[in-house]
Amino acid sequence: MLSKRLALSLFSFAFASGVYGESQFLEPHNSEATTKADPPKASIAVGQIELPQGFKAQVFASEPDVNNPIGMAWDHKGRIWIAENYTYAERSLRFDFKLSDRIVILHDKDGDGISDSRKVFHDNLKALTSVEVGRGGVWAMCPPHLVFIPDANGDDIPDGEPEVMLDGFDIPHSNYHNFANGLKWGPDGWLYGRCGHSSPGKIGIPGTKKNERIKIKGGIWRYHPDRKVFEVLSHGTTNPWGHDWNKYGELFFINTVNGFLWHSIPGIHFKETSGSDLNPGVYERVNLHADHYHFDTSGRWTESRGGKANNFGGGHAHIGAMIYQADQWPKKWHDKLFTLNMHGLRANVEKLERHGSGYIGRHQEDAFVTKDKWFRGLDISQGPNGQVYMLDWSDIGECHDHTGVHRKSGRIYKLSFGESQVFEGLNFSTLTEKEVLQYLNEPNVWYERQFRNYIGSLKSRGEGLPQNLIQVMKGLLSSHNNAVVKLRALWALYACESLSEKELLSLLSDPHEAVRSWGIKLLLDKQPIDAIDGLQSFQVPDAIPAHLLNELKALAKKDVSGLVRLTLASSLQRLNIAQRTSLASELLKRTEDKGDQNIPNLVWTGLTALRAEHLNDLVNLVKQNHWPSLLKWASRSLSEKIEEKPEFISRFLQESIQRTSEEKEAIFMGLTQALKGWRSAKAPKAWPTFMASLSKSENEKVQEALREVKVVFGDGVDLLSIEKMVLNRKEDLKTRQSGLKTLIQSQWKNNKKVCEVLLKDKGMQFLAVKGLAQFSDEEIGLKILKRLRVFKGADREGVIDVLISRPKWAIALLKEIKSGTLNKSELSAFQARQMTTFNDKELNGLLQSVWGATRETSEDKLKWIKTWKTKLTADYLKTANLSQGRLVFQQICSSCHKMYGEGGVIGPDLTGSGRADLDYLLGNIADPSGEVSKDYLMTTISLKDGRYLSGVIVSENEKTYQLKNAIGGIEVINKSDISNRTTSSMSMMPEGLLQVLKDEQVRNLIAYLQHSKQVPLD
Repeated sequence: MLSKRLALSLFSFAFASGVYGESQFLEPHNSEATTKADPPKASIAVGQIELPQGFKAQVFASEPDVNNPIGMAWDHKGRIWIAENYTYAERSLRFDFKLSDRIVILHDKDGDGISDSRKVFHDNLKALTSVEVGRGGVWAMCPPHLVFIPDANGDDIPDGEPEVMLDGFDIPHSNYHNFANGLKWGPDGWLYGRCGHSSPGKIGIPGTKKNERIKIKGGIWRYHPDRKVFEVLSHGTTNPWGHDWNKYGELFFINTVNGFLWHSIPGIHFKETSGSDLNPGVYERVNLHADHYHFDTSGRWTESRGGKANNFGGGHAHIGAMIYQADQWPKKWHDKLFTLNMHGLRANVEKLERHGSGYIGRHQEDAFVTKDKWFRGLDISQGPNGQVYMLDWSDIGECHDHTGVHRKSGRIYKLSFGESQVFEGLNFSTLTEKEVLQYLNEPNVWYERQFRNYIGSLKSRGEGLPQNLIQVMKGLLSSHNNAVVKLRALWALYACESLSEKELLSLLSDPHEAVRSWGIKLLLDKQPIDAIDGLQSFQVPDAIPAHLLNELKALAKKDVSGLVRLTLASSLQRLNIAQRTSLASELLKRTEDKGDQNIPNLVWTGLTALRAEHLNDLVNLVKQNHWPSLLKWASRSLSEKIEEKPEFISRFLQESIQRTSEEKEAIFMGLTQALKGWRSAKAPKAWPTFMASLSKSENEKVQEALREVKVVFGDGVDLLSIEKMVLNRKEDLKTRQSGLKTLIQSQWKNNKKVCEVLLKDKGMQFLAVKGLAQFSDEEIGLKILKRLRVFKGADREGVIDVLISRPKWAIALLKEIKSGTLNKSELSAFQARQMTTFNDKELNGLLQSVWGATRETSEDKLKWIKTWKTKLTADYLKTANLSQGRLVFQQICSSCHKMYGEGGVIGPDLTGSGRADLDYLLGNIADPSGEVSKDYLMTTISLKDGRYLSGVIVSENEKTYQLKNAIGGIEVINKSDISNRTTSSMSMMPEGLLQVLKDEQVRNLIAYLQHSKQVPLD
């Protein structure tokens, strides 16, 4: 069998070299390991779908005509193009490239709701996730490539080999999901797609140099087929898998894990489950655009399985998106967004309401629920007859099919209300004025989209519509009183390239906000959006004409619509530096937007390009601004430059002295965030005056932060008085703890003596250990070790973490374990592995005798897996004590991993993993570094004071790193304190995790991990 790396590289080579040759389609096989059963027959499964009164469900197609349907598209003949994926495989294989993926065409000619025609268009693709039709051929998303298969004459036979249009959508070796998917034509004529954050890419046309490629790490992207331009529109989220446009052309997408519904505004940065943003100047990211979740947020999203979230909407995993825009279904469903809820076995429905500058989703009645446990809905789409079609992957287990794939099944359901008319296809060869009016006025948006797609195909061939048809559309644009019809005419005319700048400018005074918004978008459509790369580098666009900038500024100043101002804020990233500051200055005067969910984020994101060389412009912009969030971010950004360019933060502070308390506190908190982890800095000239204006604040957080910042600035803080207060047990405990933090941060000369005294002070002893960690004396380690017995729970784990940060202290700890004074289970496998980074001969010898090997050979791992697979029979696991298994999990796993809402967050949440499969569990435990996302790679930092710290870098700026350790604590490390930093290819999760356990404990743990529900503790 090919190695995983070799298979992937051969796959990439086949695409890059254009080697497709003859069809090599092999009969797919089932590899699902957890069951030998098949899903219920399609005729039975369709009967398990419960629909509202008046609706019916039909099997449009099923196996063997369709298998593993992962994506769908429509053509003007009313046919469905299906992407069938067979290469996606179980975790151990990732992709089975002996198999191939294919595109098939299904057609219901007689309108009875059942496909009666099937063609195979192409059957030699790999990692196929999506298909779209148009512009003279067929488009296929096959990560790492976007592929175009020419079919200019539309005879459903490829005219030649697939051509790679874009590359760089890499599927990392550490992960094989969350990758690029979801091709759809947008109203603007661009091809849109999605990508998850676990498959970060560097995108460009083939041959693009590395430093000219555009980075993506989750979000929505688009590609222009004629201009050959790629850009990332929105950044973040975890795994987008569904998107659609509403009747006003606003894009919404569905995300599988954290927030589920997002309004995709160009240039915006959204929250994701882990990792940092590509733009380090974006300090806070936008959350979901809905007023609810489909699970109980008082617990964890992972607790939403097994029917627990039925009263909320079914759970967290959302796939596919459709905004219903036709009149065949009852009015209550019109303009609602539908998405398939995997764990809830249903379709959730959202009402998209205008809210602030954008939209918010309101929970509606579910469209349907099915009792078919094999239902895995992957896409949902509206057809030419106003009815809805839905893909069912038809498998069991979790989303990622870790345990294998049931490839010999797949369904497409048609959900209908009333009678469906026979659809005979659209004939665009003899278009009349009457037909154009019909397509643009038709209640079913499907017609307008096919018409626009046809125009785009004409443009790609260098052709266009007759002038009489263009004049018909211009008449609609100029005089129609329905904004939706106007917009449809606008998009069609734009596709024809039949609009002058003057005509686009006239849209800026249209009565409807959506038309004005689209006028802005299309006027700037050829302006590139900022491409983010690293800490300070941005690709900033060229200037736009001065008269156009003046029109945009006039809108920013006067327009009453939040949506228009949102579009302007979004457009900042398409302007050069001088012009974006000019437009931003008008937007920042709109005080009604200061609390908006989107606009402050977008304005600030546009201004992050000023952080490097344009700080004076930034200060001038924000000095008249009254948005607390933007003041905080600007202050943080200016404070990060306090060493090399202190005059800018000083000027900002000086000009802010007369601000309101709320504004000054926001500015101050930005400064404190910038200085977090700093040992010292020279105070800006304006600091004493600004500090004095803050001193009367009653905000407890402000006062604590004020004391910390004074230490950094060396503000004459009376550390001796703080020392006396810290040692006085009559003082308030929280005040004493805060004071000790100040002493530790300031490296007070008496800290060693103070912390040694406080080792015996119950409320202060853990902080005292953290303070003593900075001293290398061997005796200090022994004193801490002697006091270890008094620490419990997380504090005890933290103390051990301190003890293993220095070689001599670690040796003392291991000697206690070897002597039997301490139990071997006190030491986690992660801590054992961290100690090997010291390369200390004595320590390594002790570690070997106490713990055993911390890094095993491949043969050792295979032997271990084989041994335990033999032991852990079904009968043996039945004798397990699940409560005791939960206890073991708490002892050795929960510091990093969460399950059923309990545990740490440094590693992946295990509730949703493929843990029911024994091979999956044993493989992960034996070789946790076999596949590891970059978000969980271990970084070891050696400090100049002799300590070693290990964990995951969760964020960084020019001055500091934030390191999350194995017990979930965050250590802010000043880069100047570091002597060396290394990031290994190894997971944070170590090998040898179960070496400290007895056989019955391993049995109990594995049984608990495989169990589908939480169990009580004994």
